[in-house]
Amino acid sequence: MIRSITSVKVTGRRVIVRAGFDVPLNKNSQGEFEVADDTRIKDALATLKYLIEQKAKIVLISHLGRPKGWDKEKSLWPIALKLGELLRFKVVKVEDKLPDYKVAHINFLSEDITKKDYSELSKQLPEGSILFLENLRFYPGEAKNEEKFIDLLGSFGDVYVNEAFSVAHRQEASTFGLARKLPAYAGISFAKEIASLKKVINNPAKPMVVLMGGIKIENKVETLHSLAKHAEHIIVGGGIANTFLKARGYEVGKSKVSDLFVAKELLRHYKNKIVLPIDVVVAEDPESKSRMCAIEKVLPGESIYDIGPESVRKFAGIISQGQTLVWNGPFGFFENPKYSFGSKAIAQAFATRSKGKAFGLVGGGETAQVVDMAKVSQFIDHVSTGGGAMLEFLAGKQLLAIKALESN
Repeated sequence: MIRSITSVKVTGRRVIVRAGFDVPLNKNSQGEFEVADDTRIKDALATLKYLIEQKAKIVLISHLGRPKGWDKEKSLWPIALKLGELLRFKVVKVEDKLPDYKVAHINFLSEDITKKDYSELSKQLPEGSILFLENLRFYPGEAKNEEKFIDLLGSFGDVYVNEAFSVAHRQEASTFGLARKLPAYAGISFAKEIASLKKVINNPAKPMVVLMGGIKIENKVETLHSLAKHAEHIIVGGGIANTFLKARGYEVGKSKVSDLFVAKELLRHYKNKIVLPIDVVVAEDPESKSRMCAIEKVLPGESIYDIGPESVRKFAGIISQGQTLVWNGPFGFFENPKYSFGSKAIAQAFATRSKGKAFGLVGGGETAQVVDMAKVSQFIDHVSTGGGAMLEFLAGKQLLAIKALESN
């Protein structure tokens, strides 16, 4: 059984929070990096605010990207600034000592914690303040789940909280090793995530409608098999739909396709459940003039970038009948405004049916971006930022970070 951080007294104790702050960054007009999408940062706010109110000493750890050693472009400093903005906390860089502030704030430790013992800073933290460590993936010991690095991280806290469901499938020092070393608990959003996913796979209300988009079909096969046991309909869009359409014998031009063999196998198993687009938006390249056409009318020199209005109408009709809705993966090249119509329209149909009428679960960073773009996140029961972790959980796999929490 996983215990929530709200079940233990934390006042005055050092609490290590493993957050999932792997967010996209952009350069601003001054050439400085800033957060482009703060959805994953907001995920941790409930736990952080709770710990602040309980007057815990908070040590915040996370990763960003896949740096090879220390890389200024992968620093967590922009994330610390955004978090300060959301919490309305002052953010300061610290090296060897903490500043003497009377109010709670974020202390960003920009130093390499393997060079000397910085754990004393966590003991000196005022109650309700945060010590934010630099990118965990700057250290080789993180990905290797190295015992020495686990011990080093453990020296910063008395209690461990996992609030990073997005990496719950990884056996790393901060997600697995640390949870076995210290008294370990789930963060508020982490616990909500598990409850929402269990609701979908244990006893979903029928009919169940699954929406699957994105690019690579092979990454989602096990999840599709698992969800197909309960689903009446599997609506397919995005790059995955291109692969299914090609497997069905349609011309998809220069569109990206992945594993045709897998697509043919899935079509054979679930031919009465899989629903494909009936019209699409195509162009010779993303910047060329686009046109809408039926799927039979795609030309060899064109690529499919979005679903068309008839597909939206068809998919929305199916969604409107669902009692349980699950969506992973955008339905087109939504990053380009020219091709965002389909994904946003599906998001609106999904949100219209969610909360009360049906239970709606959206998962994956890009899918979360789509519902945010469509301004409908608040109308959906649960929006998960954990793409790979969510898919593995829904496929029935045991996630290592959850296993570590359960066995602690």
